[in-house]
Amino acid sequence: MVEYFTQVDSQYFWIGIGFALVLAEVLMGNFILFFLGIASIITGVALWIGMPADNGLPFLLFASLAVALLVGLRSRMRSLAVGDVAASSVDEDFVGRDVQIQSGFDSASPGRGRVSYRGASWDARSEQEHLATGSFATILARESNLLFIGSAKE
Repeated sequence: MVEYFTQVDSQYFWIGIGFALVLAEVLMGNFILFFLGIASIITGVALWIGMPADNGLPFLLFASLAVALLVGLRSRMRSLAVGDVAASSVDEDFVGRDVQIQSGFDSASPGRGRVSYRGASWDARSEQEHLATGSFATILARESNLLFIGSAKE
């Protein structure tokens, strides 16, 4: 089997790895493997056209293409691929749900504290300055990893 790999030209390795990465992107969905795959395919095509394969030139080309594609196109592609439905469904898991007050919301930190939601601890803000530890509140909004909560429930 080792003899087989020494007989196959390097451009086919680059192109094969590129297609494998692009196909793997279907499972991942975060637009990283896609650009690495495209960089690998371009490197394979450059080798096929006649670029010298010595002195690490293919690796340098791959690395520079990968960085350029990730930095230059990833944010643009993500905004095209993720629509309003995906962005709006993120907050549906939060808004209107109950959380339990863990700490804070006292005289030392009025309106700020930690809450428990689905087994995880979250930073939270409230218009009410004081909420009793162990009481429950409702999530009104979410901004990144900060929850905005409403009045405590009995």
